[in-house]
Amino acid sequence: MQNLVTLLRQIYLLEVVGGVAVVCLGWVSCRLTGSPWVRSAPLWLGGYLLVYNLDRLHFDPADQFNTPVRFRNRKSLRGKRLILIWLSAIALISWPALTGRWWLVPSLALVIGVLQFYSRPLPLVQRRLKDVPVLKTFIAPFFIASILVLWPVLEMGRTLSPRDGLVFFWCFLVLCVNSVSFDLRDIRGDLKTGTRTVTVLLGANGSIVFLGVLGLLAVLTSAMLGLSGVADVFLPGSLLLGIGLLLGALFYHAQPTLFTLLADLFLCLPACALLIAR
Repeated sequence: MQNLVTLLRQIYLLEVVGGVAVVCLGWVSCRLTGSPWVRSAPLWLGGYLLVYNLDRLHFDPADQFNTPVRFRNRKSLRGKRLILIWLSAIALISWPALTGRWWLVPSLALVIGVLQFYSRPLPLVQRRLKDVPVLKTFIAPFFIASILVLWPVLEMGRTLSPRDGLVFFWCFLVLCVNSVSFDLRDIRGDLKTGTRTVTVLLGANGSIVFLGVLGLLAVLTSAMLGLSGVADVFLPGSLLLGIGLLLGALFYHAQPTLFTLLADLFLCLPACALLIAR
């Protein structure tokens, strides 16, 4: 039993759960826009695992406060991270080749290279992307929402429609709930290291209110999608349940590991809703 618990913990710390959650959200986004998802899913998963595990190889002083479990296991997980990085890199090269999209390889390499400066200092300026005030909270949601919603639509050769824009906004809001949840978890370490996230600027109480507002906006946007015939009551209902669980976990001072898991599972709830509604 202990070995199973250890295995599950390592799978989570290697960002596999987060990667699967992003793929689930991408599947829903493609369902809502009418875009194909299979051609993109391996790149979503491989790109997520590659970017985040490369980032975790870099020492961040805030990690010992923000994610103590991951910090304590950083040395034992290093070899597994390297294996996952190589597998992800192979997937990002082989999948475009198999689908006749070789041009994606240099584009993906450029994007992944730029994202490495999220936690690493940029040459010359010696500042990280996450050091720019507020950027840490919104850069990942904006980038991931673009990849999940806009990229599949544009690859079809379609012009973006108002519905596509609404789905993008919805996806961005869902990802922002996830991002603000992580920033709330990390507020102690970010304060100590001077990283000016939204939660640091608003304070803990203000950030909880902000999280609730983002969740409510996501629910209302889901209802708008439902009214347009794209989704139904299950979609806003699932997000309402998810934001309720997150706020409840904050109210009862849940352990960071549990709260982080809930934040990742929040991204999976829309997929569960659509599967139930089928």
